[in-house]
Amino acid sequence: MTDEVSKLLFDKLDAIEKRINPEFPNWMSVRKCGEYLSLSESTIRKLVLTGKIPFRRLPTTEGGAIRFNRKQVDLWLLSGELKPKVRTRATFLELL
Repeated sequence: MTDEVSKLLFDKLDAIEKRINPEFPNWMSVRKCGEYLSLSESTIRKLVLTGKIPFRRLPTTEGGAIRFNRKQVDLWLLSGELKPKVRTRATFLELL
């Protein structure tokens, strides 16, 4: 994905956020990300281990806590890597 396309997608996501009231923070824990995607924590951890979901590790002494940027997760959902519930996908596409 080019920088220009990424910027365009992030701008669209910003516009979407202004129209909805997200109940999830910009940076989510494994638990919050699981709630956001309606997946179990173990499924989220498997996606992390296989590198299929975008995430960041916080620098700590024991490997680092895992955090997920909501915008990156939204883009990942839109990319089709994970097949979310039909209603969720329709909502995202409708807002674009």
